[in-house]
Amino acid sequence: MPAQIAILDDDHVIRLTRYAISGPGEITTDWAREFFMPEDVDPTRVLALGDGLHAGDGVSLIPMAAKVDLRKGSDAAVLIFRRGSIDAALMEASPKLKLIQRIGARADAIDLAAAAKRNIAVSCVPRATLQLTAEHAILLMLALGKRLLQADDAVRKDRWDRARVRPDHNVAYNWAGVADMRGLFGTTVGIIGLGEVGALAAGMARAFGTRVLYCNRNRLPRAQEAKLGVEYAPIDRLLAESDFVSLHATNIPENRGLIGAETFAKMKSTAYFINTARGPIVDEDALYDALTTGTIAGAGLDVHTIEPRPQPDRLATLRNVILTPHIAGGSRQGVLDEIAVILGNARAVLAGRPIRYQVTASV
Repeated sequence: MPAQIAILDDDHVIRLTRYAISGPGEITTDWAREFFMPEDVDPTRVLALGDGLHAGDGVSLIPMAAKVDLRKGSDAAVLIFRRGSIDAALMEASPKLKLIQRIGARADAIDLAAAAKRNIAVSCVPRATLQLTAEHAILLMLALGKRLLQADDAVRKDRWDRARVRPDHNVAYNWAGVADMRGLFGTTVGIIGLGEVGALAAGMARAFGTRVLYCNRNRLPRAQEAKLGVEYAPIDRLLAESDFVSLHATNIPENRGLIGAETFAKMKSTAYFINTARGPIVDEDALYDALTTGTIAGAGLDVHTIEPRPQPDRLATLRNVILTPHIAGGSRQGVLDEIAVILGNARAVLAGRPIRYQVTASV
């Protein structure tokens, strides 16, 4: 019987992984091509990532459409997932299981002790796209706090007060007179949603010398908070104390419009709001009002309610807003590198070779 691979959930990375293994069918070639637009990527590059794991290689992919309940029994040798959990019962129901492969660095959703007991390898692949997204959140914080756009514009347009600037040996500190600048050092950063991206952003913010508060649907264990160097705060306290509020909540239906007028009213008038999560989580009308009335100092948005942003655009007229075109995660071609590692591990474990990013239970 062919070796079976089961993929347990569904998103764009998962779909491309399915396409790499099974080719056109459940996932169409047109979808695979359009996923990368406006970048031009030949879908055969995706399919090539599954070399050695195609049907002709003696490997079968459990169909997504079948919605197979693996807890009722499975011959899967490899389980690939991004969200959800893998417990002992699921492993018990899959006696041929050799590899549990998570797309993401966290292993807390996997029963590592049960996997070790059954001699099942576990790999959790860190995603560069998540790292880049966290970096972009920090970039927006720094650019807003340092008033980067205004400073750049002043230099380009040679805008400075000749009567008040006296260069000393060709050195003139802040000759453009940029006001109200701040960095991250000594500030408080509030993270709404401490998932993988939120945790990465928290670590980066701490490296700049900030205090990091977080709120989450479920509070983390105290030991994990200590490890991450973060402090739990109910949302009202987080908003009241933070100099930068960075949104990393999950884009689920119940979070639509989660951030609105009430949220901005509870923030400091000197605070900045950052969104690298998803546009529909924020009420942009309320954000516009908060920005134009001085309720908050500014905002940095990489994601938007409608993309591309419809024109004319009110937010684009504001000098206290930085807008980027959903680029925080970098080039979409970065997903190909992630899939290459995932499927490389599947090939390795089926051939009895070592895997990358192996995770084991703590002693």
